[in-house]
Amino acid sequence: MHRGHSEKYAFRGVCKSPRKGHSEYRINCNVSKHARYPLTYYMRVSPLYRNRDGTWPRTPKGRKLGERYASTRNGKSVQWKQLYRPLQLKNEDEVLVYLVAHEAFHYLRKTKQVEGRHSEIEADAFAL
Repeated sequence: MHRGHSEKYAFRGVCKSPRKGHSEYRINCNVSKHARYPLTYYMRVSPLYRNRDGTWPRTPKGRKLGERYASTRNGKSVQWKQLYRPLQLKNEDEVLVYLVAHEAFHYLRKTKQVEGRHSEIEADAFAL
């Protein structure tokens, strides 16, 4: 789980797949004891795609623009900018619940217990 821009190291988590020959998964969550609350985490939301005419749509109100990306899909160039939505987390308990839920989504996807794409956007939405 990648943390937001301003509170980059306030918390983080990872869901590890089993090692070869083992069957257990591991979810590791860390919350900094130095974090100051409330804190703002910028969760990823669906990206902003460039229009066919080359212009960019307006950034939705309350969203923060991130990096710009480009790819080729079905022989066509596609460009997008990452978008972030601020999420206010009031205390360590809220951070921990959000973080565990986010990483639980990764586990549930890896074990095919929930539908959807295996992405940070979906994991953040699940945690929310």
